[in-house]
Amino acid sequence: MEESNKVYVNAGILAMCLPGTVLTAQQQEDVMNSLLFAELSARVKHPLAQHNTEREQAVQRMLDNLCWIRLNQPGVVSKSSRTLTVVDVVTAKSLSMFPSRVSSGFIELLKKLKFLPSQKALDVWHEKTVSPVHSDHTASTDCPVPDEFNVCVKFAILDAEGVLHTLMLAFTTHTKLLSNYLSQTIKIEESAGLHVQAYTYELNAQCFSRLRESVAEKLKIKKNQYVLPWACSADGKCPPVLTQQGL
Repeated sequence: MEESNKVYVNAGILAMCLPGTVLTAQQQEDVMNSLLFAELSARVKHPLAQHNTEREQAVQRMLDNLCWIRLNQPGVVSKSSRTLTVVDVVTAKSLSMFPSRVSSGFIELLKKLKFLPSQKALDVWHEKTVSPVHSDHTASTDCPVPDEFNVCVKFAILDAEGVLHTLMLAFTTHTKLLSNYLSQTIKIEESAGLHVQAYTYELNAQCFSRLRESVAEKLKIKKNQYVLPWACSADGKCPPVLTQQGL
């Protein structure tokens, strides 16, 4: 059994165990593998930036297929906004959309994101959360420079006994985003607004055990590319990449 307080990049997801929660290495790996498999599968089916909605629906279908059971009707907020910072939205929405013990986990995750991330983890995360939209006028030029970006960023808290809490933010912006845009003030497209979605799931471990080897085999190479510790310690040593020994 192991308690983990490290934040991991899992493609476009920032994930951490709920403080005080102890999970086996196998439980941790099952969660991280199934999340990564669902995300990558959805991106293959819907690679275009304009397909964020369809892509997220594909993620949910794949999680269903991987034995995740949704414990709640998703809490969804869609509203018109002009500017935002991701950390402020996550703080506010986690408090309003989850019980206090879970929202405290999201807030702790945000605190740990203040540590300097490794460049590799930052690159992977940015690539998987920001999609450039090439408008007609940029597509007609020899060297198109996108002036619009679709952003879809997710946060995940691993709870006891295979329970998972996720919070997703999606919006469109013309702001030139920093590599780490979590605390950046971002002007968003008002017509599209801000979409926030909250889920709580539970993994049917017995069901997933029949899929475990197949999923792990398909992720064998991709896992080392997309599952990375967010930050290195002060002495420059990074925690190990997720393996059979756990987070």
